Amino acid sequence: MARDTNEVMRPEDIALRLRASPLFRDVSAEQLRDFARETSLRRYDEGQALWLAGDPPTHLTLILRGLVQVVRRLPNGDVSTVGLFGPREPIGTVAVIHRRPYPAEALALSEVVEVLCLRAEPVLAVMATDPSLALAFNRVLCDTSAVLRARIDVLSAGSVPRRLATLLLQLADRFGDVGGDGVVRVPVGLSRGALARLVSARVETVIRTASEWQKRSLLGTDAAGFELLDVGALQRIADEG
Repeated sequence: MARDTNEVMRPEDIALRLRASPLFRDVSAEQLRDFARETSLRRYDEGQALWLAGDPPTHLTLILRGLVQVVRRLPNGDVSTVGLFGPREPIGTVAVIHRRPYPAEALALSEVVEVLCLRAEPVLAVMATDPSLALAFNRVLCDTSAVLRARIDVLSAGSVPRRLATLLLQLADRFGDVGGDGVVRVPVGLSRGALARLVSARVETVIRTASEWQKRSLLGTDAAGFELLDVGALQRIADEG
């Protein structure tokens, strides 16, 4: 399922990346080193599954790079997106905590997705005796609910331009970095096809809309991600009635 990275991360580098997650922000340095020894780096190509619906949740997963789409496959063959997760975010945590099979499939949406996979049992054992870690997990569960609601906001936004603007603004809010010039850089590279799937539109329509925004200097894109060059203008498009 995952592609061999041919990389060996030093435990201290893994510990730093775990510390960046809200799950492990308050964990002691000693405990974090123990968790790092239980963690591996995995890489997925676009379209690969991190897991399938019904798989057992054996590891906690923290996204380092790229975007992951959580989907449910409907009886008629259609795919329904129920959530998007990106850099610095944990994914699949609810299933891990409740020790239940994953209820949905997780797919690599961007060209490359890199994740840290931490064996779940040691973390759950510590959480049972560490109130601060349990509280951190509870906060993440609340954040996950907000992520799932955000998907409804995108699909209910109206026209394709409104849906696309809403999606880009949400991604910028969650994963973007604001430069001194006001440009918001989002380090998540998405193909036009991926964007079309996320906003339930034709690829041609998304290409036409994005190209128009680039000509108007509202949006910039490259293989590594995208830039919102005029957040105000995109917000006005998203707010149009």
